[in-house]
Amino acid sequence: MFENEQIEEYKNLSDTELIHLYKNGDQTAFQQLAVRYIFIIRNKSSDLYNMGIESEDLIQEGLLGLHNAVRSFDENGGASFRTYASICIRNRLVSAVRTANADKNKINSISVSLDDETEMYSLPDNEPENAVIIREDLQGLVDYLNNNLSKTELSVLSLYLEGKSYNQISEALNVSKKVCDNAMQRVRRKLRIKN
Repeated sequence: MFENEQIEEYKNLSDTELIHLYKNGDQTAFQQLAVRYIFIIRNKSSDLYNMGIESEDLIQEGLLGLHNAVRSFDENGGASFRTYASICIRNRLVSAVRTANADKNKINSISVSLDDETEMYSLPDNEPENAVIIREDLQGLVDYLNNNLSKTELSVLSLYLEGKSYNQISEALNVSKKVCDNAMQRVRRKLRIKN
């Protein structure tokens, strides 16, 4: 993700110096901090991978935790930035998992169902062979979605197909808009592979 993006002139700066640069508008300073702390994010998220949230989303949440740490760090607070960032990252990850698990019933209740989908089609009674073909195609698509999409992806897709915006989806599922966007990107990739 960030490993190859180390900027030579930033490598020798301390965390505190990078934080000051970032707070003064230097986005590259945060990228350098992300390079330094990505291993902590991956390490802390690896314990939580199978606890109700996708691994890619956990990494995103960890980066958001790092970002919060950078924005709120007070060097006079008594803790090193590494300690403070580790706590912020862990708290963000645990919060994301708790939220995902709290909404598990909501997510589980949103699944793709053939009966729901076929009600959208009005087929003429005099063309039963078309009805069978369409039903088989729909069943194939539904099976593919249910077998290849995660619960989060299914939930986001279902709400998206209902015409909900990312803001509405993130509110309904109690996740960030970035999680919704990442899930939809994965859905699109998986649907391209199917075709």
